[in-house]
Amino acid sequence: MSYAHVKYLLVGAGAANAEAAAAIRRIDPAGPMMLVGREVHRPYDRRPLDKSWLSAGHAPPLVFRHEPDWYHQNDVTLRTGRRAVHLDTTRLAVTLDNGEEIAFERLLIGTGASPRHLPVPGADLPNVLYLRTADEAVRVRRAVDKALAEGLRHPDGRGRALVVGGGLLGVEAASSLRTAGLHVDLVVAWEHPWKRFAGPTSGGLVRRTLESRGVQVHAPASVTRLPGDGRAQRAELSTGTTIGCDLVLVAIGVGPNKEVLRGTSIRSERAILVDEHCRTSHQSIWAAGDCAAVFDARSGRYRAIPHWEGALTMGRIAGASMAGHQTPWRETGEFSTRLFDMPVHVWGDALCVTRRIVRAPGVGDHPSMIEFGVDANDRIAQIVAIGDRHDSRALRELVQQQVGVAEREHILRDPDASLGKLL
Repeated sequence: MSYAHVKYLLVGAGAANAEAAAAIRRIDPAGPMMLVGREVHRPYDRRPLDKSWLSAGHAPPLVFRHEPDWYHQNDVTLRTGRRAVHLDTTRLAVTLDNGEEIAFERLLIGTGASPRHLPVPGADLPNVLYLRTADEAVRVRRAVDKALAEGLRHPDGRGRALVVGGGLLGVEAASSLRTAGLHVDLVVAWEHPWKRFAGPTSGGLVRRTLESRGVQVHAPASVTRLPGDGRAQRAELSTGTTIGCDLVLVAIGVGPNKEVLRGTSIRSERAILVDEHCRTSHQSIWAAGDCAAVFDARSGRYRAIPHWEGALTMGRIAGASMAGHQTPWRETGEFSTRLFDMPVHVWGDALCVTRRIVRAPGVGDHPSMIEFGVDANDRIAQIVAIGDRHDSRALRELVQQQVGVAEREHILRDPDASLGKLL
């Protein structure tokens, strides 16, 4: 067994740990550091995988977080294609899948999350695909190219894709596959897409936009079976509908990768629980990104932030904390996406929302609307803004300041009223 010792050990090569490595180096330029990732690639941006990788005529190059020589120049040992299999919290050591043991002074767990698999007959067939990593994106891209060339016919050409899941990834993938030229059926378990963070008005607008661009939305519905001869050729739905398909892309959520905690006393529930500095219940161990839930002092509870922007912020906070600078989590939590050519921006925590107030429901070719999520104390807890004619700074501040709306709802509803009046 080989052995190494570092001051900073970062397990996981995603957005959070790449950002943490840079944050550490800004404070401590010399402390020995190692970053270990199970993929063969150095840290890269996952956001294009369900967008340009699917919609373009070819797979574009990966967008890496750092240039290749950044690791050498900053004295960061990069170990790719390796997985952490054991954590010894007494000896402060991690064992990798090749038997190598790495001792550390401070550890950051940024192991991300893995897709949840579809639990139905036929889900193990080779054209039932998932999209989380670059290698998986390559497989999906090859399936798309094959479907476009040889797939089932539809009015616009060849190739039929079934997307299972009405969350952020499912909707983004459906719009990208449709842009690529495939016919797309989207199966949504709820009444409308984006149920976890959008209300019925904004969710209804998303559904109408998808359908207006040729995506057939099945909601509420679920896949019960994927029959076929050697590959999934049809999908049987809970509604009794049967859909022909050339490929199936499953996007029904993810589960945090926290297996490395097995046998330890580090606190975790669904995800690894961390304080507002991203430190776990062990004083020498931090966690960030999709595997972690950070304590939000504003709401008094732990929040999972399953988005790229949140992973970057958590990584910065964790890295700075590991290097001795304590900057607590005080973020609203925000992310953005595009539905075809329609921008969408979300701030805040949907789990705190008890009711919603709508401004300017979307109409016409370029819909624009804002959906304000209000908590039990009549404070703005979350905002969904669709379209590009909004004051993003004011919307962010409404959530950041948890502005009360009692007796002022008319300002929220009136598209001509300035939101600055509420600040």
